Amino acid sequence: MSPVIFEFIGTTFSVIFCAIAIKLADDFLDQEIDTNYNFAKDIGKGTMIYSMLFMACAVCLNVSVSTSLFFASYIIGMFHDLKQQFPSRLSGIQESILVFIIGIFFWGWKTMVFSVLFILSIQLFDDSIDVHIDQLSGHRNWAHRLGNVECFLLFVVSILASWWVDEHLFFPVFLGTVIFYGTVWCYQRGRA
Repeated sequence: MSPVIFEFIGTTFSVIFCAIAIKLADDFLDQEIDTNYNFAKDIGKGTMIYSMLFMACAVCLNVSVSTSLFFASYIIGMFHDLKQQFPSRLSGIQESILVFIIGIFFWGWKTMVFSVLFILSIQLFDDSIDVHIDQLSGHRNWAHRLGNVECFLLFVVSILASWWVDEHLFFPVFLGTVIFYGTVWCYQRGRA
């Protein structure tokens, strides 16, 4: 098999495993406030262990992509808690900046900017889709704050910007994300 194809497939599976790890960690943290299906409710206390296991698999396949996407997820996840003080005694914005700088140190500015833009686009797309579900549960997501059309337009801009920043990484990361979200969507529809 060609090294280019092997790298593409490895990166795609790394993204899938990373996405599973992020989803499990997010479900674990949000299990009491989630109104739709939450994997942590089924898995229980072992959810974080499985999350770490999937992240370890992602790192084995492509360390720079998986860890930069994980860091970007942490940064984008902090956007709702920018002023909150955390156990590190830093605010959400300070932790986000610190994680971004650490990411640049390890993987370079291009990979970190790509990852932040890509994860931002996923968050915006998810918020556009979940605007009514989040509204019913009392959560104000980006679609509520900006408007649904504006949120979707910002999604388009951020996904195109991520493609522009690193077109080499874009396609395997995009494919891994589509496979992950498609699988979760089918699974959740089957349980409904």
